[in-house]
Amino acid sequence: MEERKPLVLVADDEQNAVTLLTHIFERDGFEVENARDGESALEKARALRPDLILMDVQMPKMDGFKVVEQLREDPATARVPIIFVTAAAREPADVAHGLKLGADDYIRKPYNYHELLARARSKMHARQLEDRLQRRNEQLEALVRIGADLNQRLGLSELIDLLLALPGQELGAEAVELFLFDEQQRLLHCQKHQAPPAADLNAAEARLKQPKTVAGQVYASGEPLLIADTTQASDKPTDLESSHLRSAIAVPFRHQGKLMGILIAAHSSPNRFSDTDLRLLRSIGEQAALAARNAQLHAELQRHAQNLESMVEVRTQELRAAQDQLVRTEKLAALGRLAAGIAHEVNNPLQPILNCLEVATEDIESGEPVDVEVLRVAEKEVQRIKTIVARLLDFARPGTGDMRELEIHPLVQEVLVLARKQLERMHIELTTNIVPVPPLIGNPAQLKQVILNLVLNAMEAMPDGGRLTVGLCPDGGGAAITVRDTGMGMDSEAIAQIFDPFYSTKEDGTGLGLAVSYGIIEGHGGQIRVESLPNKGTTFTIWLPLPTE
Repeated sequence: MEERKPLVLVADDEQNAVTLLTHIFERDGFEVENARDGESALEKARALRPDLILMDVQMPKMDGFKVVEQLREDPATARVPIIFVTAAAREPADVAHGLKLGADDYIRKPYNYHELLARARSKMHARQLEDRLQRRNEQLEALVRIGADLNQRLGLSELIDLLLALPGQELGAEAVELFLFDEQQRLLHCQKHQAPPAADLNAAEARLKQPKTVAGQVYASGEPLLIADTTQASDKPTDLESSHLRSAIAVPFRHQGKLMGILIAAHSSPNRFSDTDLRLLRSIGEQAALAARNAQLHAELQRHAQNLESMVEVRTQELRAAQDQLVRTEKLAALGRLAAGIAHEVNNPLQPILNCLEVATEDIESGEPVDVEVLRVAEKEVQRIKTIVARLLDFARPGTGDMRELEIHPLVQEVLVLARKQLERMHIELTTNIVPVPPLIGNPAQLKQVILNLVLNAMEAMPDGGRLTVGLCPDGGGAAITVRDTGMGMDSEAIAQIFDPFYSTKEDGTGLGLAVSYGIIEGHGGQIRVESLPNKGTTFTIWLPLPTE
């Protein structure tokens, strides 16, 4: 499939200049539009959303400085790379003024067209990189927000409404279809949004068994599906072929290995969805599976509430599911408290990346070979961002619930890495005394959640700064993890209730964090203790047993 050519808007009142730039960029694989004055340049930039703008300064009706100023004020065009190509820049002050208004570069006429092309591609690449990083950060924030939304939906109808709305909100989908199944994987619901009305369940179930439909392919394979263009697909989906829809993504979502649903998003334009969109939809599906199961359990509880004796076993299962939900909810809450710090840490490497690109551009301008070390610095910063995102995603993924042999000290280190930047901003000094201990049996996701919760609680107890001490050492037949702060501390009355559900010493606290943590450590056969004095700080100690031979 032919890739879309990047679009360049050339704004210059001199026909020869427009003709030359059009020839140069079309020969290099660009699509070119032009404008002969400032007002038309502004209108075309807003209408076309070009990938690059080449602009003269002195133009009729509106000069280039004014055009740039208005483009940068408009969110739709604020991030389009703009290069002044002009003979008007006679003084350094002219260049400085253009750059201050928001131009990305300033090239004086006469110019070397090889240099112009190199600068243009460099600015476009830099902006594309910024946009990709921004999109990744937005997706992380969206996942935290979506997770919180899904966990609040107890009713099945509410959950269906949210799942039908999310692909449109987050991915720009025009049509959404949702299949929901019961525990026996029988079709329970089939809903469509902004698409032809859904047929009855029998017709929908028949469509699931047709291998040439989108839903049928996902149902049969159990794998996600990305269709770039139905007109180019070798095996055209029959349900899309008969409609105006040209592209689609679809994902199955499961809970404990059982198929809970299939979510399909489609659009009338080809190539509308990317692999990144597919990953986001999969993440939504993973969280939707738990929410769907919770909604089903909630409905079952309502149906059987009249017969308490017959509901003993069901209520026991519900209690276990609710406990698991509390663990996951508290994890999302902890991630939400870290969201600002993570976003800040992701944004930090952007500046050296941009600086490296500027240095590379200057090398090109001067005719010198590009310093490979500069490019390596940029590559290292990109890898740094990749590592940060990977750590956050690893922590955000729900645990399997399996207990396995593990090393505890890397888990402690991972939590401290997540909290490091937030500790620095709060002026909290971190001291560690970590001694490796023998492997123990545990759930790594749950243990990281407990440690992170204690670290965040300690940070909140020191709003004006202080010292956080985290330790790990052998203790008898087990391992002891200590989290000590120099914060406000607690009295004996608060200590006696600190692990009770819904009790909190914080005005905006839920009172669930320590209760969930206590349950997790107890489930590991361990203990969690607290020592504290008012205005003297608090120490939490987690003791976990080592395996016995």
